[in-house]
Amino acid sequence: MAVKRSNNIWNSFKTVLFIVLMLWVILVISLFFPLQEYGIRPRITAGLIGIPFAPFIHASIDHLIANSIMLLILGSIFLTMERKLSLVIVLHIIILGGLGTWLIGRAEYTHVGASGVVYGILGYLVVMGIFVRNFKTILVSILILIIFMVYGDAIKGIFPTSGFVSWESHLCGFIAGISTAQMYSKRGK
Repeated sequence: MAVKRSNNIWNSFKTVLFIVLMLWVILVISLFFPLQEYGIRPRITAGLIGIPFAPFIHASIDHLIANSIMLLILGSIFLTMERKLSLVIVLHIIILGGLGTWLIGRAEYTHVGASGVVYGILGYLVVMGIFVRNFKTILVSILILIIFMVYGDAIKGIFPTSGFVSWESHLCGFIAGISTAQMYSKRGK
């Protein structure tokens, strides 16, 4: 049983690592082609096309480094917990979080980056224990909450900041993660 669990964790990490490597390939491609124009442009019809593409496009190396680290950590935990439904759950987070960003985002910016998905996964993991109410899920929820409250600035990321950080994407992703956790916990009951 322990071998199977460690294989599941390792396979989850390898899957997320592959996704992160693909994000780096896309960043390199964006050096030659203007991919940022395919991000979310709030409240204009053409900006809706950015909803499925924005999580894969990053503005800079620093932007992608920050998202890569969080994706590796949270994504691996998430994939270990939700192996069967992970793709469907992430698609819900992308669509709901992207629509929210399109509705409330600052219109002068094109919103790109995986941080909305990162915050969606964070929201999902933090509240899933409340909705599912089994020991393993509650323990993961508590640990994720403690880690990000004590060691991270995750909570600050959902509030307006100076400069351009898409707090709108963070907030909408976080809310999308919570609503997706609620929806999928009801399906499981």
